[in-house]
Order: sequence, then structure tokens, then C-alpha cells
Amino acid sequence: MFGIDFTFLFTALNLLILYLVIRKFLWGRLGGFMTDRSKAIADDIEKGETLKAEGERYRDERQELLSSAYDEKKKILEDAKRQASSEYDAAVNKAKQDAGRILAEAKNEAERERERLVRELKREVAALAIAAAAKVVRANMDNEKNRALVDEFLSDEGAA
Repeated sequence: MFGIDFTFLFTALNLLILYLVIRKFLWGRLGGFMTDRSKAIADDIEKGETLKAEGERYRDERQELLSSAYDEKKKILEDAKRQASSEYDAAVNKAKQDAGRILAEAKNEAERERERLVRELKREVAALAIAAAAKVVRANMDNEKNRALVDEFLSDEGAA
């Protein structure tokens, strides 16, 4: 029932020859191609891991730089605040000193002006007293006349 036929043998022989030719000429190249491709993929993976590690290192360096820049910014701001505060304190102290000096000068000037006014007032009072005494001496020594004279003097001097 099952018979071997010439076509079957010819096909089997062709397959065997095709297998031997492929194995002889192509299998080595195909194996080499697959090995090369595997090596290339492994190299790419290794290169990717290296780049990833380098990227992480750069990220860490950048983070360090940002952190140090932040710290430096903070230090600069603190120094600026400290300097501004000291300049403010110096300006306030100078203003207080100037105000104290001006106040002392104003007090001295007021005292000198008061003393000058007292001297002038004394001169005027002395002049008035002399004028009043002269009028009293000129007039009679009558009590009524003296009163009238004082009233007249006061009204004359008060109007002047």
C-alpha cells in the first residue's frame, strides 16, 4: 500500500541536498549574523547602562550645583540683610546724634536769646524806672498827685 515512488525519492534527495547546501554555505553566515547581532544588542545595552549611569552622575552633579547655588544665594541674602541692617543702624545713630546736636544748639540759642531779652528788659525797666523817678521828683510830693502821676505814667508807657 505504501509504495516508494520515484517522485518521493527525488523530493527527499532534493531536500537533503538543499539542507546540506544551506548548512554548508548559509548556516555559518546566519549563525555569525545572529552572534554579531547578539553582541551588538549586548553592547547597546551596556552602552545604554553606561549612559544612564553618566546621566545619573550629571543629574547628581547638577543637583549638587543647584544646592550649592541655593546655599550661596541664601548666604548672599543674609549678608545683604546684615549689611543693610548695620547701615540702617548707623544712619539712625547718625540721625540721633545730629538731632541731639541740633537740639543742643537750639537750646543754647534759646538760652542766649532769653538772656539777651532779659538784658533788654532790664534796660527798659531801668529806663522806665528812671523816667518814673524823674517825674516823681519833678512833681510835688502830694499823695494824690503821685497817684495821678503813676496812673499817667502807666497809661503813657502802656500805650507806648
